[in-house]
Amino acid sequence: MYLLRCLGMMLLAYLAMTNASAPAAEVAPAAPAAEAAQAQRALLEQRVTAKWDALIRKDFATAYSFTSPSYRKLFSLDAFRSSFGNKVGWRRVEVVDVEFKGGDAATVGINIHFVYHQPQAGPLDMQTYVQEPWVFVDGQWWYLVKS
Repeated sequence: MYLLRCLGMMLLAYLAMTNASAPAAEVAPAAPAAEAAQAQRALLEQRVTAKWDALIRKDFATAYSFTSPSYRKLFSLDAFRSSFGNKVGWRRVEVVDVEFKGGDAATVGINIHFVYHQPQAGPLDMQTYVQEPWVFVDGQWWYLVKS
């Protein structure tokens, strides 16, 4: 009787160990996927920030280089530059959130801090939240300009 009880306990312990290790085996492959997603997010945030840093400096040629290849085929740098007025002076941006839509598209939420130059009243410090569409083409993230 004692021997049967010991064998039963050993069997239960064995079953508990094999069941406990099964979920860990399923979780392990997800770790590289999570790291890859973090790497994509970091790359995208770097590109968004670099584009806005160029706009803050009024370096439209550099900002234009972050637009999608399809946009650059259709619109010149001068057309891109002329889409910006002169009443706003961007100060800084903060990436607030990133929503991936599959592996080749994302929407990036950004807080933009800027100065609006009112014609009669003078400068006004402001902040706004915008969402920018970005696409992943040929191994790189590109800003998808809204027409």
